[in-house]
Amino acid sequence: MAKTDFKDLKLFYSNSMMNLKEGDYEEAIKGFLYLINHGIEPNKSVLGIITAYSCLTRYSLALKVYDKNKQYFVENSEYRNMFIEIMTSLLMKETSLLKKNARGYFTGILMAKRMKLVHEAYLMDKNNLLTKILICYWYAVLGKRPHDTEQMMKDFLHNEFLDDEFRWKLLEKLSITDKELMEDISIAGLFKRIPRYLDHSYINLLLFSSLSSNALISSREKIEVQRMNGIELSDDVMWNYIDLSVENNDIDDLSVNFAKRLFAKGWMDPAIGKVFRYAKDNLNIYNVNNEMKALDLFGI
Repeated sequence: MAKTDFKDLKLFYSNSMMNLKEGDYEEAIKGFLYLINHGIEPNKSVLGIITAYSCLTRYSLALKVYDKNKQYFVENSEYRNMFIEIMTSLLMKETSLLKKNARGYFTGILMAKRMKLVHEAYLMDKNNLLTKILICYWYAVLGKRPHDTEQMMKDFLHNEFLDDEFRWKLLEKLSITDKELMEDISIAGLFKRIPRYLDHSYINLLLFSSLSSNALISSREKIEVQRMNGIELSDDVMWNYIDLSVENNDIDDLSVNFAKRLFAKGWMDPAIGKVFRYAKDNLNIYNVNNEMKALDLFGI
């Protein structure tokens, strides 16, 4: 669609953003430049240009645009957070291009120079958001990082606006030298969804974190998805689901299923007892006679 076809230039911003998200970076850059020249959404258009150049691995151009417009990211948390969210999400769609450029002989030399340029920019200004994202991206995808950047990456791992897959790939690499990161529930609690190909033990940690935040409905949905994926749920996840469903007076089939599984392993406590009593009175499809006898025997 020609630029002149847009009666409202703000619609052109939407079109440029669509090009960006679909990977048509050259068209996206042209569109964002046009918008900047016409004073339409200049802040967001700058964000789009930097992201497009970064996805194309044209880091020197991305840095120039960032340096010229860094007030948008330093002074405005809304644009800074939007930048992190969009940038990390779209970069994860271009991992194949990054790997290809890094592994080729000539392209590898060129990529090393580009990475060195970004590292030098980071050393000059360690608050440079673009350089932080790119350094974390390289480590997450390639396992390569400049010297003395590990702590920065660990800190960045806690940024709530990181794309989930980006966070997981970075966490996976950083945990090679710091295994405690995999057990950090504060990091697990930042995941908005459960990314693909996670280790089963970490999936259980994410589910546990979701339950710990008292989000019963969303936790139920996540658990059902993982059950369909064949994930073996931990005892802690099952018990915490039971406890939360009892606390919210929202006992369901899943609560009973988990209670029966834990009972078979020797678990018995008041929360599990309430689930069995609810099943006896309201869910006739479940036979809980043996469980009820055990409740009476133990006085629960």
